[in-house]
Amino acid sequence: MPSPTRRLVLACLSNQQQTNRGMVCNKNDQTMDSQAAAFRSWLFTTAGYSDITLPGMTEPDALAVLAAHSDFKARTALNPQTGDPIQAKTLKNHLQATAAYLRLVTSLPVSIMSSSSSSTPRLTSFFADILRSRAKWAVPHPKRLPYTHAMYQALASMVKEHLATSKSAHLDLLHTVFDWIRLGVFTGSRSGECAQTTAPKGSFAKVPDSWAPPPKWRNQPLAFLLPDFTLLDENLCVIPPHDALKNPKCCCWLQIRYHFNKSATNFSLHCYCRGKGFLCPVFAALFIIRRATTLQVPCNEPLGVCRSNPTGSYTYLRSSEIITVMQQAVKAAYPDPLHYCCINIKAVVAHSN
Repeated sequence: MPSPTRRLVLACLSNQQQTNRGMVCNKNDQTMDSQAAAFRSWLFTTAGYSDITLPGMTEPDALAVLAAHSDFKARTALNPQTGDPIQAKTLKNHLQATAAYLRLVTSLPVSIMSSSSSSTPRLTSFFADILRSRAKWAVPHPKRLPYTHAMYQALASMVKEHLATSKSAHLDLLHTVFDWIRLGVFTGSRSGECAQTTAPKGSFAKVPDSWAPPPKWRNQPLAFLLPDFTLLDENLCVIPPHDALKNPKCCCWLQIRYHFNKSATNFSLHCYCRGKGFLCPVFAALFIIRRATTLQVPCNEPLGVCRSNPTGSYTYLRSSEIITVMQQAVKAAYPDPLHYCCINIKAVVAHSN
């Protein structure tokens, strides 16, 4: 390879390694790195390899070592949270991480996929059999329970009681969750649009600062911003947020811009008509805007915020907090501990798609 080409290739690899691929991808990379590190430790302490003997490994040896390690993981590895054996998906992730590690240190192909001409490659029979055996006896995760009307009513009653004790209660977590949950009745409950699911507490998920997205999108929050909400009067004329908060009864329509939608419909616009009762998308949006305005949230930060202390500082809503509040609503809606929803209360989660 000519020297200029080599420099270009090395620069390309360096740029790819340093590219910010987003919070979720970065965490997945860290998980893969830790799995590869654990395999290296097993390889040196249990399998008897060293930095000197490892480069001399052959392709058949590499596949045999992977088979032995996969069998070892299937028999001994446990989920640290439940104490149960790790699932087939986790076993496959370990296999992919260990195979990638061997490819890196030995320069061998280390092919764990069958050599058939199928358009959908499959794992070789030994590895596939291990995963099938584990998957056959796996207990599926409980299905998510839908929010019921009784839960919404219970949550509305809790909010009403809270507001009776404090005029600024609309800034707190309970009212924040209530507003986003009732808005989700119409927009579809997507926790990533109103809450933070993976970002550390006090921060929010952003569009990666890399070459992939257009420059104007980089570092933009993934959740809704104030400019994504537009309020309209009965003549479909735009009402500025400041005027809408002064005269909320003039607001008849809510237009939402879904800027990052996991599909080909990014930046699509949808309108919602004012409803009756507490399940009204327009008034839910007005409370959300009012809260962000009162807490002085900048326009380039997520709207999903709540008061973090009496001084008026704010923090970003988290999906775990939505789960906690909705589980409280379950208990309020169904006080009988033998009710189906109470027995399966852990299945009440922050909805996402």
